[in-house]
Amino acid sequence: MKILGFEIGGKSKIDNTPKLTGTVPNTEASFEPVGSWGRAYTKSFDGEKNFGEVGPIINYRPDYIGLRYRSWQAYLESDIAKTILNRFSVWIIDKGLRLEAEPKTKLLNKIGIDFSDSEGFNDIIESRFSVWAKSNLSSYDENQPFNELAKEAFKNAKIGGDVVVILRYKDGKFTVQLIDGAHIGSPFGNKGANDGNKIINGIEVDEKGKHIAYHIHKSLNNYERIECYNESAKLKQAFLFYGSKYRLGDNRGLPIISTSIESLKKIERYKEAEIGNAEEIAKVAYQIIHQAFSDESTPFMNQMLKMEGSNGGGQDAFSTDNAGNKIATSVTATTNKQAFNMTRGSKIEPLNHGNGKLSFKEFYQTNANVICASIGIPPNVAFSIYNDSFSASRTATKDWEHTISFERDDVTNQFYAPIYAFFLHIQIIEGLVNLPGYLAAHKNDNYLVLEAYRNCRFTGPMFPHIDPLKEVKAERAKLGKLAENMPLTTLEKSTETLYGGDSRANMEQFGREMQEAIDNGIEEEQVIIEDE
Repeated sequence: MKILGFEIGGKSKIDNTPKLTGTVPNTEASFEPVGSWGRAYTKSFDGEKNFGEVGPIINYRPDYIGLRYRSWQAYLESDIAKTILNRFSVWIIDKGLRLEAEPKTKLLNKIGIDFSDSEGFNDIIESRFSVWAKSNLSSYDENQPFNELAKEAFKNAKIGGDVVVILRYKDGKFTVQLIDGAHIGSPFGNKGANDGNKIINGIEVDEKGKHIAYHIHKSLNNYERIECYNESAKLKQAFLFYGSKYRLGDNRGLPIISTSIESLKKIERYKEAEIGNAEEIAKVAYQIIHQAFSDESTPFMNQMLKMEGSNGGGQDAFSTDNAGNKIATSVTATTNKQAFNMTRGSKIEPLNHGNGKLSFKEFYQTNANVICASIGIPPNVAFSIYNDSFSASRTATKDWEHTISFERDDVTNQFYAPIYAFFLHIQIIEGLVNLPGYLAAHKNDNYLVLEAYRNCRFTGPMFPHIDPLKEVKAERAKLGKLAENMPLTTLEKSTETLYGGDSRANMEQFGREMQEAIDNGIEEEQVIIEDE
């Protein structure tokens, strides 16, 4: 039996009333039985519990071009944005990250490839990459070395959203070229795409979504198609370096300050208004406030008469009025400030004077801290302000250290690793380094061997500890007595931490200096430390 669209069936064990099942016509709500103990009102849940509290549901579709331009605009207009983004780039990339080749020797030996001279390989490939990265010939336009190019790529990816990186090998030269992602575009009617591929946001993809080519806008409906893979090398020769990404299915990058663009603009307007207000207040030299019994004349009448050389005659002896316009004009002309002779009972006060007004520092710093948090950099690091307690500073240091490590891994995977793989391949085919089994693995598409040889990491200086000695003592305490004499690091790692160059080069240089000292009759000084 149905009543108002509901099916009556059985009775509730609680109140002996009929159970209601079914769906209310033209609504998403329904009454459904819960077990056999009662009934519940069911409706869809979209995050809003009380109607109107959250607002309409919005499915944002990123305007990549608009976001890119607004982000660069914020970088130019907002000192907060520029400070944060520059500090972010300086700490993550520094002067250019240094290659640490780490081929998986145990894996190679396990699958039958004898690679006993891994240390010799590491030395030569790291040295070659370092020389190449410091040369202007490593960039396509030969205007800057690869290390500088890496900083530009990181900065432009974070601010603009993405950067096209193109690897070129011609006439024995391996170069890297960067193209702003703003130049990627989709030709009209999918023109230029291979059969079966489609172009989405300027990126040609196959049915799996794999990047096949990038279409670079040259002029009106004129595009250059740049293929992503080099068929002979079987390696990437063009790829996108992303600042951040929105969601699965979106193939373009977003600026990391996308969420904060509006806030940054409001902060800048507030700052400019406060500075302008302070400037206007500073222009007022003084004000004359009259009480109820005042005749509204200026109290500086006698001084003004003396300044004009008058012997008297009262107020009419000089050209002025009760409002003191002459002295006000004089003050403005001589000091660039103003004087106001206020009418009876009036007073100048700024808008919202008194309670309820946030101080400039409170408003500015609070919002700047929120923006730093959204980007992922501690405010004290971003603004180089280190006045917190030891525990707070140590926590911020460890947090930032983790962020640096995470960001460098991301930069390595996206940017450095594909470039190193191409660089290594060139070194091998030119006969400059020898890796047993590499060419056979390349011919047979044995990715396990290839990836084992290409394994690497890129390092740079870490954020310094507040009290390094305390950190070492804490680690020693964790190890206990049994390992109290075990080394906690290596010379190479310590040199890397202190950013003291290359440990092997340091040892070689030190050995030469010691030998030169001995050859010149300089004996090693014996230092005796007596027990107290």
